[in-house]
Amino acid sequence: MNLLTVASPNGLFLRVLVEKTQSGDFIESVPELSNCLALCDSREAAITALQEKVKARLLNIEVLTLEVSNNPWTDFIGMFEGDEEFAELTAELRAERVNCLMAG
Repeated sequence: MNLLTVASPNGLFLRVLVEKTQSGDFIESVPELSNCLALCDSREAAITALQEKVKARLLNIEVLTLEVSNNPWTDFIGMFEGDEEFAELTAELRAERVNCLMAG
């Protein structure tokens, strides 16, 4: 296993979900950070509040990347090469998809 530390938080991009409630308030959350959300009466206030919460959370977080050297999915690459039955099956599936796209 190889763990790599991200030295700079400048390369971290987080998604922000913005939801307007029926009452007109805004709930903003960051899916990558559990329990990181803000509820405010305006979108701008929610963005500001969420930015502050994210900054506070990231102060004590270390981001690591895990490299798996023996990826089990690579064992399957090319396993059907030269298999005529598999080639026929994939051709049928491809034709069926094309027909579905043309009909839709």
